[in-house]
Amino acid sequence: MMSLLRKIIPERSPLRLLYHKISAILAAIWYRFPGHYLTVIAVTGTSGKSTTVELIWHILQHAGEKCGSLSSIQFHVGNKTFDNESLRTSLRPWKTQRWLRKMVKAKCKYVVIEVSSHAIDQNRLWGTGIDTAVLTNIYENEHLDYHGDFSHYLKTKFLLFQTLNREYRKPNVPKCFVLNRDDKHYEVFADASSDRAWTYSYQQNSDFRAQDIQLNDKGLSFNLRIPNNNAHIEVPLIGQHNLENILAAITATSIQQIPLPKIEASLKSLKAIPSRLELVDSNNPYSVFIDYSYKPSALQSVLKTLKDVGQGRIIVVWGGAGGRSKENWQECGEWLDKLADEIVLTTDDPYNEDPRYIVQCVQEKIKRKEGENFFTIADRYEAIRYALLTAQPKDIILIAGRGHEKIQTIGKIKIPFVDREVVEEILQTT
Repeated sequence: MMSLLRKIIPERSPLRLLYHKISAILAAIWYRFPGHYLTVIAVTGTSGKSTTVELIWHILQHAGEKCGSLSSIQFHVGNKTFDNESLRTSLRPWKTQRWLRKMVKAKCKYVVIEVSSHAIDQNRLWGTGIDTAVLTNIYENEHLDYHGDFSHYLKTKFLLFQTLNREYRKPNVPKCFVLNRDDKHYEVFADASSDRAWTYSYQQNSDFRAQDIQLNDKGLSFNLRIPNNNAHIEVPLIGQHNLENILAAITATSIQQIPLPKIEASLKSLKAIPSRLELVDSNNPYSVFIDYSYKPSALQSVLKTLKDVGQGRIIVVWGGAGGRSKENWQECGEWLDKLADEIVLTTDDPYNEDPRYIVQCVQEKIKRKEGENFFTIADRYEAIRYALLTAQPKDIILIAGRGHEKIQTIGKIKIPFVDREVVEEILQTT
């Protein structure tokens, strides 16, 4: 019955949005407003949200502050970690409030939540009591399948900041913004009011600024300049895009009164973030990375990063996910054509879309002919196997699009499929 109603009533109809808000209100009441007993840090933006959430959680935990988190990758309740099996960036209200209540019972002080534009529009976090709102970046031409146009997408993101001062106030916990000074839409968010707004940047004057940046295939380092202090930061994450995520996390934790030396130490001790340019350990003379980059902005950032640090060819195994617009798939195809030395186009999670149609849309923007450093292999396992067996010393293989996901959905068929495990299996048997 519910699935039939969802088909009949448009996703953004006032009736559907009212249903979501009522659901959120009831969930918050049922679980007795658990967010009111936590310092809530909400992270939003187009890209980098999950990584930033993981970084903030890691810093707070490492500093001795018990912290929970909810991201599209996984959930943390203190030191305990749980897979996000929902595949949602932001959970439905009842699940969100249930997890927050678990964190309160576990005596967490903080929670870091990844917030999608869908969640903001649908009031999924009603009654949570957000204290700090963090912006990673805003890219155009994304999530327009839901929002219709970029103007509505931008307004929806801004709503998180615009309403922050109206959130439940906790004793001695200020309402703060953390904004990316380098983002071209910064001024939009700077117009909102809060107790204090903090900025980070690597290009412009800001409260937290990275200078003398060094990037290589092992990680990145920079000198951090803040008012009346400075530090040298080293992190085993690669890429310019991760620099922004790290700066956002440093800013968000600094304003929680975490001492700078503890932040330095925690970042240096960081291990890989699952499926975010995660290196698969092997004894092969080439490198294999797993990444979740299913959308154009993320795919572009990751490919540029690998181009900067790589010495050999960049081989990309990628397939368009279902539920996206034709323009989204095609923009990904353009970036693959521009930045990948070899493309292996395969199947992602097409859901109810025809996989052949997705491939056709992507192919329209790839100028190469089949066989000219461009191959279409529908079976994802065989596509990964082909890339691994044909790689040469110093090549970099990027297996992108699915990242941490464990189930591949093709129509009504669900197949257990984890990119990392497939890579490890193939490497062990060849």
